[in-house]
Amino acid sequence: MPVPSRLDRYIETEKQRHFPRDFMVGWEAYETWDEATVGQSGPGQRTFRITEEDILDYNRACGETDPLMVDPEYAGKNSPTGELLQHPIFVTTIAFYSLGESGIGTWIRTPGARNPQQRIEIVEPFRYGEIVTTTVTTADKFTQRSKPYLQMLLDFRNEKNALKARWWCSLILPETRADVARFANA
Repeated sequence: MPVPSRLDRYIETEKQRHFPRDFMVGWEAYETWDEATVGQSGPGQRTFRITEEDILDYNRACGETDPLMVDPEYAGKNSPTGELLQHPIFVTTIAFYSLGESGIGTWIRTPGARNPQQRIEIVEPFRYGEIVTTTVTTADKFTQRSKPYLQMLLDFRNEKNALKARWWCSLILPETRADVARFANA
């Protein structure tokens, strides 16, 4: 199933234009529940340079109207950082971009996945120009009510290795590659 063209009007940033939006493409390389190893950890495939454009676009897409989040001039004079403040779940953009299309953590993109729980902790705001590295750790995997759960922890650090945010995410996933194929090919 292709990504609806009506979403094209929301694609404004350079990163968005080059980001694979159809998670059904390339699913064969995603990590699956039965392949995930608790305790395994690794960096994302790419870093994310924070730009005003990224933050502004995400805030607008979330429907923000607060001038501290959507008016760069106002934020420059009035925000605690002198920059636009970012929506709290902006870290999800960093994660999806950084994790890439294969290997550890890519199960977050899996066709058929459901997200019953997440917790995001912002340690300090992201700043323009920071280069963020995402580290993903498979924290736990278990079966509850006959459903396979996978939990991960993502740490977001800048180029000075300062922790900027943490995201704990739980997903209910298709269990095997064959299960994922049924969702992807439906």
